[in-house]
Amino acid sequence: MPTAAPRSITGTLEVDGLTALVDAGHIAAVGGIKADQIQPASLDLTLDVEAYRMPGSILPRPGESVRELVRTLALEKINLSTPVCLGRDQVYLVLLRERLNLPAGIEAYANGKSSTGRVDLATRVLADGSPRYDRVPVGYQGELWLELIPRSFNVVAQAGVSLNQAIFFADRHVLTQSELADRHRHQPLLWEPDGKASPLSSLFDGRLVMTADLDRPVVGFVAKRTHHPLVLTKLAGHDPNHFFAPLHQPDSGFLCLEQDHFYILATRERVVVPADLACEMVPFDPTAGEFRAHYAGFFDPGWGVFGADHRGAPAVLEVRPHQDDLILRHGQPICAMAYETLVKPCARLYGACGNNYATQEGPRLSKHFSG
Repeated sequence: MPTAAPRSITGTLEVDGLTALVDAGHIAAVGGIKADQIQPASLDLTLDVEAYRMPGSILPRPGESVRELVRTLALEKINLSTPVCLGRDQVYLVLLRERLNLPAGIEAYANGKSSTGRVDLATRVLADGSPRYDRVPVGYQGELWLELIPRSFNVVAQAGVSLNQAIFFADRHVLTQSELADRHRHQPLLWEPDGKASPLSSLFDGRLVMTADLDRPVVGFVAKRTHHPLVLTKLAGHDPNHFFAPLHQPDSGFLCLEQDHFYILATRERVVVPADLACEMVPFDPTAGEFRAHYAGFFDPGWGVFGADHRGAPAVLEVRPHQDDLILRHGQPICAMAYETLVKPCARLYGACGNNYATQEGPRLSKHFSG
């Protein structure tokens, strides 16, 4: 049986807490957990060799295993011990290498990695008996599975690739409106392009609201239909012109985002994540329009700390309008940041070891592309 978490632990685990979970055997993996899987406040999850093509998305009911669903519904079994091309708009379930034996009081929440979101590859974690995507119940013991849906491109995947990550926590605490406002007054978490702290009016319902940046020659990129597959293990090796077209600053000031097209944009504001916090990008407001902004939501402690004058770095957005075309203007609210407390300040900050997106300025394609 899993041991109980110490009563003093409240919040999200940072690198030391994650390492302790691994060392105690609460998180294990085929071939072991590699040191570079442990991020400042999250753990990279990796694909195993066992995968299946499915007829659609499905969740287990309480008491039901994901393997039961696979046995009943799988259309095709796939072996990822060698590279395999996964087709656009197909649904796949892939076993993850990581196995959990969590202590009582500890649970997990998963989200796609930034590089995964930037190539329009949708990912969601499934756990046995859990009828919620990306939610791993407290004290969970068992396998984890990953649902993969390539949206814009055919992708070549194989075992060992990391496409998503998980945070682990006890009594996860997301800052309230008043807590966030007090923190922002004393240590600004969001900065304007002119170098001034964003006003308190940027806070809405316990979130820091960010707006679209259309004030640059190239405001973003839109995915193209292509016959070229995107190889997930091939870094800085794809010609971006095969996959994306640049979006130039609109003369009219209005940028039309077409329904079910995939876009990469950036925020006007610059985000900072202090050492004792982590944060997640969330939709701004469901009443503001039906579109998805940012598939990959976790921002580790240290984000933006190594930017210009420690005044943050812009966030990159993955946007897909769903029901209708979307007309976007410069400065329009488009997404928000929810901050949460860590168990203790993180000793290894994002950006200190040359992370891929630590110094990004404006819209940027994933690490898979050259140039």
